[in-house]
Amino acid sequence: QGATAAAMPPAQQAGVYYAAVLGAMGLREFEQAQRWLERLQALVRGDARAAYQTRMLGAELALAMANPRRASELLAAETPEAGQTVTRPLLFLRARAWTQTGQAREVAEQLQVWLASRPRDAQAWQLLSAAYAAQGQTLRAVRSEAEVHAARLDYAAARDRLRAAQELARQGPNVDHIEASIIDTRSREIESLLREQALER
Repeated sequence: QGATAAAMPPAQQAGVYYAAVLGAMGLREFEQAQRWLERLQALVRGDARAAYQTRMLGAELALAMANPRRASELLAAETPEAGQTVTRPLLFLRARAWTQTGQAREVAEQLQVWLASRPRDAQAWQLLSAAYAAQGQTLRAVRSEAEVHAARLDYAAARDRLRAAQELARQGPNVDHIEASIIDTRSREIESLLREQALER
């Protein structure tokens, strides 16, 4: 604060303010975090790349403050250029915000596309599970939880979640048979991987 910060080069000031926002968020001092964020926003206004990172930070703060609508507003302006995919931070922040604002279906669609080429992204599976749960698609949510564990090579936990999914499929009156078939296939694959893992030990 004060003259010390003002004497720093702008890039160094930006780093200090960014860290200050994260620190205040960690302490749940949200009003202080918001004040530091406003200083950071003013500082980076003329730098497109820095302003992008600041909006990501602002969205993260809004989510920490249980304000997903504000987070969505900050993220709405961010669109990839032609031929480019959405960045991982943008996709994941949008997933959290949109799941909480009734757009879980859109979240699930975008995450499915992401995971088609990145099946070992555990955090993406976790967000997909939350999106399915928000839509009441319990079977898909549980299978996605299993994929979280599989991506982390915790095949025993993955097997347990898949078994839970199989039990849900047997008990459910309106079973998604395609999803149930995927679960059975994945269960066999995970059992095989678990045996291989045991042999390596």
